[in-house]
Amino acid sequence: MTTLTLPERQRLILKEIVDRYIRLYEPVSSRMILEEYGLQVSSATVRNDMYDLEKLGFIAKPYSSSGRIPTQRGFRFFVDWLLDLSELQKTQRLEIVETYEARVLDISEAIRQTAFVLANMTRYAAFVVPPRLEDARLERVLLVRMGDRTAFLVVVSDIGVVEQGLIPLETDATEEEIERMMRTINGTLRGARLEEVRALATEEGPEGWYERPERQALAVVGKLLGRRMGQRVVVEGLLHLIEPLQRLAPEHAIERFAALGRAVQDEKAFPEALERAREGRAGIVVNVGDFPLAGTEEFSVITLPYRPHGGLLGVIAPVCMDYGRAMSALTYVANRLEALLTSARGRAPEGEGR
Repeated sequence: MTTLTLPERQRLILKEIVDRYIRLYEPVSSRMILEEYGLQVSSATVRNDMYDLEKLGFIAKPYSSSGRIPTQRGFRFFVDWLLDLSELQKTQRLEIVETYEARVLDISEAIRQTAFVLANMTRYAAFVVPPRLEDARLERVLLVRMGDRTAFLVVVSDIGVVEQGLIPLETDATEEEIERMMRTINGTLRGARLEEVRALATEEGPEGWYERPERQALAVVGKLLGRRMGQRVVVEGLLHLIEPLQRLAPEHAIERFAALGRAVQDEKAFPEALERAREGRAGIVVNVGDFPLAGTEEFSVITLPYRPHGGLLGVIAPVCMDYGRAMSALTYVANRLEALLTSARGRAPEGEGR
């Protein structure tokens, strides 16, 4: 059996297994698929589909009690799928966004590029904490039918595109039904905080204000928003620190580099330490060897918030770093990022200054 003849649900499950394995490099269980992808089926159904995919050679168990990982055939399927989507990315995605009347910012890409640019400007490690998307407001949901049970979704907030991609639908839907879903959600929820939208997607909602197709689409939007709101800090440029560490303390360079890497990649401890380090202060805050997180004792951490919705960016380097250059770069990059994020808003609300 080829991927073209696989049932649609199995194709979706296989895509998710490969994507998650690439991102996290860990075996994928049926529970993970249900929690992260929001398929409206039982865990037994997902397990049976994964068993079928394993028999067909798309996934395998690295050991008996584990989840599944992609095989070479599974990776080939994923690559072919991405290539098939390339035309969508070049044409249909552009058309979808253009229906919104203007090109809008992809927030995830903007955050990643900002961290990359800041790291290369300073030649230190750089990080960006995304804006609090729960405080952003829904501008519009765009839905375009791509197949009988597939739609392309774009969630646009007041600061740009929050989420976009192909989503599964429980039942077949015509273009007219997709259009109705979009009109209902936009007409009811435009201007609502994304946290309110996410919460509403998990509730029954007021009687009669939407039918099952709208609830189905809203449930997927809520699932994607919940995942996006938990987005971790984006870190770039850690390798820039190897040379200065080897120069300063060659016998301890690898040990210190490894400790720092573990610290900043801790998705819970690092953001919490950033909050403790700033203690609610505005503007640039510099921690010189006293950043409150194990593994950072030999480093300075400089942070600066940006608008809107409480984002934060920063630089990490050995204590002997060039502070003037780092702070100048932070200020410049923060201003550029703010300009991007606030352009869709016209003007940031009062009281959000640094």
